[in-house]
Amino acid sequence: MIHKRSYMNGIPRPQFSRTSFEILDGKWEFYLDYDNLGESRQFPQGFTSDLTINVPFVYTTRLSGVNLDKRCDYVWYARKLTIKDLTQDERVILHFEGSDYHTKVWINGDLVGEDCGGYHRISFDITDFVKPGDNLLVVKVTDDFSTEKPRGKQRWKPYNYECFYVETTGIYKTVWLEYVNQYRLETVKMTPSRREENILIEGTTSTKEKVVLGITITFEDKLVKQEVLEVSDGKFIVTLPLTEQEPLYLWDVGDGKLYDVEFTLIRDGKEVDKVYSYFGVRDIEIHDAKIYLNGKELYQKLILDQGYWPDSHLTPPSTEALLLDITKVMEMGFNGARKHQKVEDERYIYFADCLGFLVWLEMPSMYTYSEQAKQAFTREWELIIKQYYNHPSIITYTPFNESWGISEIKTNKDQQQFVNDIYYLTKAYDHTRLVITNDGWEHTISDILTIHHYEQDGDKLHSYFKTIDKATAPIYEAHPKGAFADGYQYNNQPIIISEFGGTAFVNSTVNGAWGYGVGVRDEQEFINRFRKLIEAIRTLDYVCGYCYTQLSDVQQEVNGLFYENREEKIASEIINKILNE
Repeated sequence: MIHKRSYMNGIPRPQFSRTSFEILDGKWEFYLDYDNLGESRQFPQGFTSDLTINVPFVYTTRLSGVNLDKRCDYVWYARKLTIKDLTQDERVILHFEGSDYHTKVWINGDLVGEDCGGYHRISFDITDFVKPGDNLLVVKVTDDFSTEKPRGKQRWKPYNYECFYVETTGIYKTVWLEYVNQYRLETVKMTPSRREENILIEGTTSTKEKVVLGITITFEDKLVKQEVLEVSDGKFIVTLPLTEQEPLYLWDVGDGKLYDVEFTLIRDGKEVDKVYSYFGVRDIEIHDAKIYLNGKELYQKLILDQGYWPDSHLTPPSTEALLLDITKVMEMGFNGARKHQKVEDERYIYFADCLGFLVWLEMPSMYTYSEQAKQAFTREWELIIKQYYNHPSIITYTPFNESWGISEIKTNKDQQQFVNDIYYLTKAYDHTRLVITNDGWEHTISDILTIHHYEQDGDKLHSYFKTIDKATAPIYEAHPKGAFADGYQYNNQPIIISEFGGTAFVNSTVNGAWGYGVGVRDEQEFINRFRKLIEAIRTLDYVCGYCYTQLSDVQQEVNGLFYENREEKIASEIINKILNE
């Protein structure tokens, strides 16, 4: 894989990178504060503990070095932070790529700030709290079993059950420092257009003073466009042509063509900031109940991927593990993934961008409907779509799944309105992607009609959905749910079977492990069942894609194409042949 210029030494944010950064992963002091006494005992000033932890792995995982499956709602971290001598205009930003759920940060005993939410990047300007040399960084993370916040597949009981797994409490993604200028680029939103053969770039700077912004766009080191513009009031917007000197290069499935972008900020004739990024030109459209990528009909062959690993749970064991998941799935013949109930490490999305691998971005579900839950959900979802906007591989948003957290959406007008509000909120910021309002069933307004059905007999599955009328029925055959919430109906949307399969290997179903249907006894029985299920969907002419459950086993679930350690259950070439017959 050819890396883009913006990808430097595994930088956690390859879509917006600078050269001056430091990864803070590794050994930290750690304390399990069962009684929540840390603040009263002055832990922000420093604490002693018999435990250390390997950040970014949570304490319930083997790779953390703690490996304790015992609930603790209050966890503390501490480490030495060595800061270089700063210039007058230099600032230091501390980033947490993911910390679940309420994070408070102290430097040298002073509270820097706090934030809530486990799935978006949390950043703090710590410049005014640090001194050159050694400093003490202390972090407290609070979590609980509340179902009024987005939790995804994290259990809310002290044991695993059904399809819910060990909770993730604390820092579970990379922590890093970034040295920046106080006069800098803050945000960039890039919207390329295939039809217009241009790119709209909107952004903000940290200052309202007049500065000069240089933009250089290249493709494989060939100059595409250079532009210089004055920026005042801290905001800019510019549309740049992409075909003055080069033809238009399109991002496509299996062919992740990407443009490099270099942003240079100049103040008083001096360069004060340089940011590296990239973008891909592609469009997603719907015509006559079909989905089109760059004007060509797109048939999606997706894998449902929960993003769990045996020794590290939601945290990838390495950056290479993220890339390996994509390449293994592509070798099997799938062209994308539905990242299920998890907002994946941004480096995964970067690899998908480079390889031309389709991604559905899904919001982890809440499980109780209340005003508090709605506010927490809405705030974090908006932060997530803004954070991931520039990635071309993301073509679909899935804010809700199977009526989780909106259990009365079938008849409840308030819940229907909330889901519709999220749909319009998403579209207001991003009109370039498709939005599925309630993946699986009981849709309100939705760009795609998606269906979940775990029938294990291919002939029966085909018969259940052999006509569009059956696919859009108020109640599905052999299923307790139907296509739409009350008051909504089919409006010629594309139809995708977005969960099916989930077949268990019976020789794995011990100690409470499970999958869907009667487990298969051997590889050949699985191959026969898998082929029939794929054929059942492929022969439905009106269906324009599917998502098979799932990539790998996850804790008690044994329905993956891979074991948890990513060892193949069935050879990739066999799966590939079935998908492409």
